[in-house]
Amino acid sequence: MQKKILIVIGIIILFLGLFITPIVAIKNEENSIHSVFNGNILYVGGSGPGNYTKIQDAVNDASDYDTVFVFDDSSPYEECIDINVRISLIGESKESTIIIGDCIENLIKVDDWDVTVSGFTIKRNESKRYPYYGIYINRDRATISGNIISNIETGISVMSNYNQIIDNEFVNCGIYILYSQYYNTISNNYVNGKPLIYLNKKFNEKITNAGQVILFSCVNISIENIDISDVFYGIYLVDSRLCKILGNKITDSKIFLRDSKRNEIMGNKISLIKGRAMYTSVGITLQTSNENIISGNNIVLNQGNGIFIISSDENILTNNNINMNINGIRLDESNLNTITNNNFVGNVRNVFFLDCKGNKWNGNYWGRVRFLPKLITGSITVEPPGYHSPGKYWPWFNFDFRPAKMPIKI
Repeated sequence: MQKKILIVIGIIILFLGLFITPIVAIKNEENSIHSVFNGNILYVGGSGPGNYTKIQDAVNDASDYDTVFVFDDSSPYEECIDINVRISLIGESKESTIIIGDCIENLIKVDDWDVTVSGFTIKRNESKRYPYYGIYINRDRATISGNIISNIETGISVMSNYNQIIDNEFVNCGIYILYSQYYNTISNNYVNGKPLIYLNKKFNEKITNAGQVILFSCVNISIENIDISDVFYGIYLVDSRLCKILGNKITDSKIFLRDSKRNEIMGNKISLIKGRAMYTSVGITLQTSNENIISGNNIVLNQGNGIFIISSDENILTNNNINMNINGIRLDESNLNTITNNNFVGNVRNVFFLDCKGNKWNGNYWGRVRFLPKLITGSITVEPPGYHSPGKYWPWFNFDFRPAKMPIKI
């Protein structure tokens, strides 16, 4: 046991050396990333006297800036962990120190500042659809490094700022960052063996190899001819413009634009998006995103909406195959969009809209020959839903006055 303790101390010293170098402050000294290891060490697993058998018990007994070190010889640890103290949680080996959880929401929740999690394999119970998140970061200045995160709906969810997410491997999952959180360091991570590309305030770049792409406040970025699969937010743009998403193969993943305008999504194949435990499955989502072009895409065989447009105006959807989805297109509170020359074939429901005005439908093919205008049904809200009320809605209608008689060649 004494030999193993010496090994543990050596690992912690090496880990300290990794992060002891000064880190440039972001905005000001108060917001700089803080990492210290000057407390006690609590041991989980192994055979030492007084060692804990559960990680959560050690976390509960820890004080600020303690280290909880987890041996691999008692792995896997079947528990969900809530970290509400400023500690470093370190596994002996990322390949063999395994945490398995079947909790519904978070396998590990970071609920205090200056938390470090490193050296684990984090995965769900294979017989369950849950949890939603592998690591849920709810406070600033976390360091998540050197982990393997596998087969969880969202590997890491970042709901805060000034965090470091580095040197992690994601298998069939990836990262989600809340759209308002701009000040994080995300580097040298891999998704399904390919680089996770995170760009913040970058211009005029081309991406041709990635397992996941995340752009914040970027301009004129091209994402071309890449194959992304089994990560929920495959391509994710926030506050970005004049970007091009061209000729990609997106399988069981989605393209999501938030607060982004004048982008082009063209010539992509988006398919086989399965039902998710927490989120609705969608091929392409535009949310508060205006004046984008969605053209020439094959959006097929998705167990949800092919395209979902939310509070987004003046977009153009043209020359797409939108086939064999549960819903072809859904629009909510979105106005003055143009939907023209698309093929709608084999969807359970081709289109639904709610509280929309001024959208134009023209020349779409609706699965069979039509000589009369195509009626498109939706609703408007009369009374919003409340605590004990589902709300009241009136049916509303749009028309495609000149539907195509034959499928459109795309």
